[in-house]
Amino acid sequence: MVQCVVISDEITGGSSVGALLEKNRSSVCSLISSQALKEPAINDFDCLVYSTNSRNLEPEQSYQLVFYAARLLRKPEVKIYAKRIDPAMRGNTCTETQAMLDALGDNDRVAIVVPAFPALRRSNVGGYILVDGRPVQKTIVGQDDIQPQASGRVADLFTEKFRYHAEALHLKELLHGTAYLANKIKELSDRGARAIVMDCTSQEEINMIADAVLSSGIKFLAVDPGPFTATLARKAMRERVSTAPHPRIFGLVGGSNPLISAQVELLRLNENVHAVPVHNLELLQDDQRRASEIERVVTEIVLQAQNYNVSFAVSDNLGASAQQIEDFYTLLANTNRSRSEAIDIISAAYGEIAQQVLSRCPDFKAVYSTGAEYTVAVCRELKAYGLRLKGQVLPLTAYAEILGGEYDGLKYVTSASSATDTTTLIDAIQYLKRKLEI
Repeated sequence: MVQCVVISDEITGGSSVGALLEKNRSSVCSLISSQALKEPAINDFDCLVYSTNSRNLEPEQSYQLVFYAARLLRKPEVKIYAKRIDPAMRGNTCTETQAMLDALGDNDRVAIVVPAFPALRRSNVGGYILVDGRPVQKTIVGQDDIQPQASGRVADLFTEKFRYHAEALHLKELLHGTAYLANKIKELSDRGARAIVMDCTSQEEINMIADAVLSSGIKFLAVDPGPFTATLARKAMRERVSTAPHPRIFGLVGGSNPLISAQVELLRLNENVHAVPVHNLELLQDDQRRASEIERVVTEIVLQAQNYNVSFAVSDNLGASAQQIEDFYTLLANTNRSRSEAIDIISAAYGEIAQQVLSRCPDFKAVYSTGAEYTVAVCRELKAYGLRLKGQVLPLTAYAEILGGEYDGLKYVTSASSATDTTTLIDAIQYLKRKLEI
């Protein structure tokens, strides 16, 4: 049964959205023939992507093509309607958005415009499309809706060319959280807005906007290059039991690798993550102090778990200073331990943290760890005898499930400490979110 309908102005963009939807484990059909819209077989798919090939047509022509397609694809069971737009706003963006709104026939349906595509380093800030932090008109030429000499503001584009009332919500509104944003969207809808252009800089903000739109209860049309549509589909297409616990992700990062420190800092900037520092030197003290430190970290994570989708135990030695390194080796000398013995003790403690967090808070349905010794320690503490490998997130970063023990089947991403991409942690968490359908 079709639950998601996407209309694109050309097939490559439409196919890219289809690929994102397929990652949600949805069946996707991409069509380019208007005749195919009447075929009964297309109703067996979860998602339909139809390409009108109208990018270079006159606005009046593109309006007719999109209106006709949307009318044929309009069905009561569809949960997500989307208009795929070009990341650089080429094509008849406003005209085709109007056509879909008109075809769907609801006077209170609002186009939620999210032009950002974080994976392509495209963001929307203050209504301006930025590519690698630069205005789009300074990086891409030959656009149709936004010419190099124009302002480059998507908000201006909808204000000037959109037939209906349009509003913009900027980054400051997103800083107040999902509930506030949902109320703001509902307020603008009640005041007659038919398009709301959203600032957005990251996938986490796309998640927030999607949650806010769904919470607001308004009828909506997703207008974006693909990530927003895919996120909405992941959240809305599969019915959830309201009393079921919300799945959460637990991660642990040990060691003192400055590269991993950069990954953690980027994660903090892009995700609403609860990161609890672990005092590694405390883990090398006597048994009582080690147990006390483990208990402190576990308690803090469990007590705050309901407030975050992602919680991490993070080494306080990441990017260690010269003084921290000196303190570490002084402690090794005082306790007559080798460096390898110390790493074994620390990693075993992190494994214990993971086991206790999972046992006290069953809402955690996935685990992330970086570094071989920490992954082994977690598996040992969970009484697993291995990992059932299921795929690759990135080079040196694997997706798996715990094999054996009480936590058999628990989703797991493990990354080598030599993974050099600063976005490794972000990509891993987003991958797990798709698997958990958060």
